[in-house]
Amino acid sequence: MNQNTASQVNGTSHVPAYATAQDTLDLREFWKTLVRQKKLVLGIVGATLLLALLLTFLSSPVYRATATLQVEREATKVVNVDFLNNGDIRDTRDFYATQFELIRSYSVIEKVIDKLQLTEDVIRRSLLGKVKSLFSPVDTANSKTALANAIMENLDIEPIKNSRLVAIHFDASSPEKAAEVANAIVEEFVNSNRTRRLELTGGAQTFLQQQIQEAKGKLQESEKALNAYAKENTIINLDDKESTTSSHKIMRLSEELVKAESEAIIIETDPARQSELSAARKRAELLRDALSEEEKKALIFQDSRVAYNTLEREVETNQALYQGLLQRLKEINVAGEAGSNNLSIIDKALPPLKKFKPNLSTNLMFAGLLGLFLGIAAAFLREFIDDSVKDINELERQTRLPVLGLVPAVSENDPKKISQLVLNSPKSALAESFRSLRTTIRFKLREQNENPVLFITSARANEGKTTIAMNLASAFAHTGNRVLLIDADLRNPSLHKLIGTRNQQNLVGYLSGEYPLDQLSQTSNVPNLDIVVAGTPPTDPSELLANTKMEALLKAAGQHYDVVILDGPPILGLADAMILTSLANITLLTVHANDTSTSTINNALKRLQETGAQVSGIILNQVKDAERLGYGDDYYHYPNKV
Repeated sequence: MNQNTASQVNGTSHVPAYATAQDTLDLREFWKTLVRQKKLVLGIVGATLLLALLLTFLSSPVYRATATLQVEREATKVVNVDFLNNGDIRDTRDFYATQFELIRSYSVIEKVIDKLQLTEDVIRRSLLGKVKSLFSPVDTANSKTALANAIMENLDIEPIKNSRLVAIHFDASSPEKAAEVANAIVEEFVNSNRTRRLELTGGAQTFLQQQIQEAKGKLQESEKALNAYAKENTIINLDDKESTTSSHKIMRLSEELVKAESEAIIIETDPARQSELSAARKRAELLRDALSEEEKKALIFQDSRVAYNTLEREVETNQALYQGLLQRLKEINVAGEAGSNNLSIIDKALPPLKKFKPNLSTNLMFAGLLGLFLGIAAAFLREFIDDSVKDINELERQTRLPVLGLVPAVSENDPKKISQLVLNSPKSALAESFRSLRTTIRFKLREQNENPVLFITSARANEGKTTIAMNLASAFAHTGNRVLLIDADLRNPSLHKLIGTRNQQNLVGYLSGEYPLDQLSQTSNVPNLDIVVAGTPPTDPSELLANTKMEALLKAAGQHYDVVILDGPPILGLADAMILTSLANITLLTVHANDTSTSTINNALKRLQETGAQVSGIILNQVKDAERLGYGDDYYHYPNKV
């Protein structure tokens, strides 16, 4: 007797003590779910692989050609012209991203289309694209734009890591077209970049030439103004120094005054030359007056000197500007002729030797992974939607009923053979499960003081209740108990088919008054087991079962048999089961472990409870995985069993 059964017999809670909720991921349960749903998973994987195979063979081949381009931040400088390099991009990633977008720009693609006279056949259209074009054809007026967009979609720009090289890939419908278009795109991009640089240089030249002409005019005007002012004010430049007539006179008079005063001093110290002293002093006085007059003129000249200096500085400034502009113009002319492009074609695209896609191995691998993912998702979705019994502890918690026994699933499909397995295969796992169930029910019967009547029912049809009833009756009879098995399913009788006897002396006849009670039972091929067959289905089975004769039959059977087992109809939709439950001491609900939903079980129990009937326990039938339901792998595999 297992631990679960022992706890039920001793009156303790029917939920095992070891049953605790697991908050962590159970990898074994994960694997078991996949094993249970393996047909679904494998079916989805197979379907995706088949679909990938069909699409691969139905798809047109695509060929990829690759050209290699070197992209530098700026052109090599033969002459450093800084003002032509202003506006430099601060972030290298921005610079290269800009170059990549320029390669796939509409202006470049449009020129390539015109140059090569490309048509739509250069692009391989997928099967989905062909179907889409049937419903949304391209307008003729926008055909060139549509072709350009298609070329852009098939253009792949891949920067080569740790280098300034860029791989330009183009996918086309033929190897030759792939190489031709790839090379044309690269060449057009390089040429357009060179053209932009030349246009920049030409614009700078035009601008500088205009500035030079203006500077030259200003210089000439300033020089004329300086010369005119110098003539007007008698300003002479000697030894690279500016001078005037007045300044020369002052210098000369100053020198003569010095000499005259020196000579007067000499004469004054020589008494012999007292007659010359007056003339010397007179001469010095005249020179002093003349010098004073000239100094006054020089002071007047100072005002005109300020204007002269201003005109002179303007001439110097205009001359410097003019010379600077001339020098820049020369530098730009040299840069325009000798400057190199910052783009270089390293390798031209060659026609590929094999197709780029579709790749059968890649597609199958991707389809396999996708199918496996979808299959696993579908498996767990089905498991989530499936409301069948998955855990005994959860079933007992919801129904508040103990699970009295688990009957394993068998490979046999013949109902007659299945109903005789306890008798014919006593060492099988199924036979052992019924012996365990018999022990549990025997303890239940000891608690009853009334006639031992067992009612075997189910929530709905095809749960295996008749097979359960027959094997359980055989298990009781095998231990020497006198057992009476009654087929009380008057709507769909089947016991006579399993036993192989005639449907005579039946329950319907007895309840209808056709047969007496003492002629009702028949012996079976199982020692100590008698049976009562149902008979022909009547029009009012519920009325017959509610007859007092049914109660008299069970009372009389209780006096002559140790165990009476009723094989009744299912609960849902019928009133028969409620009548039989009221006549039985123990009602057992048969549940198909892999098929019956918990909602169906709860609805059936609710229907019974509404009539005041009590169910003693549940029998799980057709159990394929006892461990999944909360029991160990060795539940049915004791070493002495076969």
